[in-house]
Amino acid sequence: MTLPLSAQGLALSLLALVFVWSALDKLLHWQEGLAEVREQLRFFPVLLLSGTVLLQALGAAGLLGAAFFPAYPAARHFGGWSALALAGFTSMATVLFHAFWREASSRDVRRMLTVFLEHIALVGGLLMAATALLVT
Repeated sequence: MTLPLSAQGLALSLLALVFVWSALDKLLHWQEGLAEVREQLRFFPVLLLSGTVLLQALGAAGLLGAAFFPAYPAARHFGGWSALALAGFTSMATVLFHAFWREASSRDVRRMLTVFLEHIALVGGLLMAATALLVT
């Protein structure tokens, strides 16, 4: 069963929204983003944060392109690969930055586990988007 194009466009737009916001937030709060990267990964923080912003912005653009121009095969193709790239990135970032098992208190474990599971659900949505865009 496939979604009507309007529902698919809405779903793709909602998936893109989190990455638009995240890229913008990192640009607006660059030093905080660098500090967060340095906490987990001590090497090349500027390069890693720059790559993150670029991937999130381009990935979101790909999803939005597929949402607003579904009749164009190139837009669907770019959107599908964008969804796969964002799914891979989000999987890695979730394990690195939302590691609930490293938290000290049970309250923090529960809070971070919720964030972890939300990100895993986002990965699932991105994989469904990639399938819908690349297979059909």
